[in-house]
Amino acid sequence: MGKFRLAASATALTLAAMAVPSFAEVSSAADCEYEGGEVFNVQGATVCLVQIRPEEYRDNEAYDGQQLGVNTCNGTTISDGIFCKITLVPAPPKPEAVEPVELTDVSGEIKANVVDAVTDAIEN
Repeated sequence: MGKFRLAASATALTLAAMAVPSFAEVSSAADCEYEGGEVFNVQGATVCLVQIRPEEYRDNEAYDGQQLGVNTCNGTTISDGIFCKITLVPAPPKPEAVEPVELTDVSGEIKANVVDAVTDAIEN
């Protein structure tokens, strides 16, 4: 009987912990997926797109049966405040533009040097 009460208490505590709303900020792909979000690669950056809970569900009331979504957005709100876009890993910096090097035609100079060398060789 004591084991049954202990197991029932542990189960109740587990279920109560799952029903507690999430107040943590999303800072990793695992956090994003845990909150029901999706992780995307956008131009080299890792981005999380997660739903923001409506105001009326930000307390202890059940929302979607699983308490998914975030209460506050620590990124950029999109779609009229319905979703939060959070950059988890920024894109690598773009390479700096390099001015093109102007190429010069040195063939005339090479020909002159060869002609001079040949002329010198013939004269000597």
